[in-house]
Amino acid sequence: MTTTDHDLRTHTTPPSAVVETTQYPAAERVAGPDRRQTTPIVRGLALLDKDPRYDRRTGHAALPIEVSFLDGTKTTAMLELAPGRVLLLSAQLERAVALRAKAQEAAAT
Repeated sequence: MTTTDHDLRTHTTPPSAVVETTQYPAAERVAGPDRRQTTPIVRGLALLDKDPRYDRRTGHAALPIEVSFLDGTKTTAMLELAPGRVLLLSAQLERAVALRAKAQEAAAT
């Protein structure tokens, strides 16, 4: 027999997959008189100017990123990509670079 605890105040947030952190987002805010724990809302992601890591054993790549939250806090994390996603990202970036070059060429003429 299993039971489920529906009281969110007794639950702890599971550890994230964040490998590197510089600043933790504020996970708890006062939301009226009952002080419920809230999850920070992500505003955006940005690639960092660091080399990606590659795991030869699994074929996964990890890109260092910065995560920005609506409350103004930021943290760094590793975006892990499976082999298929690495190839997809590569193709998408090649297309973006080609489109940029074509637009610059058209603007020069």
